[in-house]
Amino acid sequence: MDISRQALVDTAVGVFGEAGWDGIGPQTLVRRLGVAPGAVYRHFKSRDALMAAVLSRVQEELFVHIEASCPVVPGESGLGMLLRLGEAYCRFWETRPRAYLDILRPPTATLLPAQGESARELGRVTARVIKQFEVLLLLGRLDGSVRTEATAETARRIVSVLVGTVHLHLTPSRTRAKNLTAMLTALVGARTPVRAA
Repeated sequence: MDISRQALVDTAVGVFGEAGWDGIGPQTLVRRLGVAPGAVYRHFKSRDALMAAVLSRVQEELFVHIEASCPVVPGESGLGMLLRLGEAYCRFWETRPRAYLDILRPPTATLLPAQGESARELGRVTARVIKQFEVLLLLGRLDGSVRTEATAETARRIVSVLVGTVHLHLTPSRTRAKNLTAMLTALVGARTPVRAA
């Protein structure tokens, strides 16, 4: 039985959601789909290539959610947009398997190879998320809603706060938005209080 690349990726994404990175591998797919080992290698030359395809799919799902959840609101402050974006990321992760948080953890916390296609894909995902917050920090500096010292490093800290908040369940879901607003506002040093969206 031959199987499509799409079916392999779909199954691997499901395995990733259940077992994280260590669950993804050609042998797992062979067992799950009942195909010959060669079927996986016809589409993916290595486990690393398979993991890169999974990351690509998860990234696509993530950014579709973010675009749908965070439309541009004319006249909104940079800080207001940043808070809404942070909330959208938290909602995404809370409604997905815990393994989805692995896409924004430092590479040493995952089982991805230090070099390779999956590491490059992971770097692209992380850079894209951080860049979104960098842009909003820039807008916030321009409109005065965040302090002028907020930099690219601040954007990385914001992402760490979001991942940590969801991973550690620092607050119950019903109060998370309020607490997240307070944490991010303190981090970026807003000059005036901004209410959560």
